[in-house]
Amino acid sequence: MEAAEHVSEIASTVVPMVSPIAQIAYVFSEYSHQTGNAMSTKINAQARAHEAMGGRTYVVVSDRRTHDYPEGTLVPYGSTRSTKKEWFTDTERAVDVVLGRTVGRRPCIARFHREALAAVPPDTEALVLYNYAGAITRRLTRSFDGKIVLHLGNEVFRTWRPREIRQVIERTHVTVAVSDYLADSVAQRLGSRPDNLHVLRNGVDSERFRPASRSAGEPCTILFVGNVMPHKGAHHLVAAAHEIAKRTKDFRVHIVGSAGLRPSCGLSAYEVELRRAAAPLGDLVRFTPFVERRSLPAVYAGADLFCMPVEWQEPAGQVVTEAMASGLPVVAARSGGIPEYLGPEGVYVDPHDTAALADALHSLVVDPAERRRRGQVLRARAESFTWERNVQQLMRLVAG
Repeated sequence: MEAAEHVSEIASTVVPMVSPIAQIAYVFSEYSHQTGNAMSTKINAQARAHEAMGGRTYVVVSDRRTHDYPEGTLVPYGSTRSTKKEWFTDTERAVDVVLGRTVGRRPCIARFHREALAAVPPDTEALVLYNYAGAITRRLTRSFDGKIVLHLGNEVFRTWRPREIRQVIERTHVTVAVSDYLADSVAQRLGSRPDNLHVLRNGVDSERFRPASRSAGEPCTILFVGNVMPHKGAHHLVAAAHEIAKRTKDFRVHIVGSAGLRPSCGLSAYEVELRRAAAPLGDLVRFTPFVERRSLPAVYAGADLFCMPVEWQEPAGQVVTEAMASGLPVVAARSGGIPEYLGPEGVYVDPHDTAALADALHSLVVDPAERRRRGQVLRARAESFTWERNVQQLMRLVAG
C-alpha cells in the first residue's frame, strides 16, 4: 500500500485519545522560540494540538537549557555529561557506525539518551523519539511498558545496514516519516515496506502564518529562510540575483538565518563568503541573522516571493509550508519531499542552473498578478496541512 493510501485509510476512522504521551527531541535542544531546531518546533505544535484535543504531552528536556514554550508539561532531567560534550560528538558517531555495522548495536547514542529516557513519567502511554533511532534498544523495549514511536524527519539510516534498520522499526509500535519520499527511501533500503511504517506529514500554523498586504510600488522581495549552510543553497540565490540585476533593479533579496540554531552563533566561513559574493549588489541583497520562531511570521509578511534552492534531498521543508501559508509563491528545487507539500503550483528549478533559477524568479518579480494567483492557491493548499490533522493521525496510528 502506498503512503498516501495509508494516510487516507487512517483519516476515515474515529479519532481515539492516547494520553499522556512523552516527546523527546535532541537531548540538549531548547524547547523554545529561541532555537531554530525543527524538532522543537514540531513538538511544540503537536503538544498544542494534543492539549486542544484534551490530551497531555510530557516534553522531556535538559535542565541545562532554556525552555519557554508554554505548551506541554515539562519534565526536566539532570545530566552528568560533561558540558564540553553536550552534543553528540564525531568520535561517538564514528564508533556507533562501526559497531552498528558489525554487531548491530549503537551504544553511544543509546547512552546519550539514557538519562532523558529514565525521566519519562511512568504513566506515559506512548513515547515519541525524533530521528535518534539508535536510542530504541532492546533495553528500552524491556523497560518501557507503553508504545514506542520513531518519528523520522531526516534520512537517519544512511550509515545503517538493512538488518539494523529492520530491527529498530520492529521494536516500534509505529514508525512515521514526514514524507512519501522519506518512507520510500527506507523501504528501498529494506527491499520492502514494513507494515508499521507510515507517512505523517508536518502541519503548519495557518493562523500565525497568514498573507499580508504589501504597499504598491515596493520592490519585489525574494525571501530565503533557513539554516545558512551550503546544502541549503543560499549561494544559488545570490548567483541568480546577479543575473536578475542585469534586467531590473526593482527587486530585493532577503536572506534570513544563520549556520547555527541560536542567536549567539557567529558567522561561519560559508556565511562570510556569501556576504562577499553579494557585496557587489549593494542594498539589493540583505542579510538578517538568526530570527527566533515568534518573529518569523513578520519576516514572511515582508516578502513577495519565496525561494528554496536546496542542494540536498529535503525530506519536507518546514519553511515551504510556512511560505505557502503566508500566501507567497515558491520557487524551489524539485527535491525530496518538497513537491508533496508544494504541489503543482510550485515553480521547480534545478538550483545549479543559475540562468534557469534567475529566469524563474525574474518572471515572478515582474508579474505581481501571477504572484498573487500562485500565492492564493498555495495558501489554500497550506490550510490542509494542520497540526490538528497531524496529531489526529498520530493518535490513530498509536492506538491501532
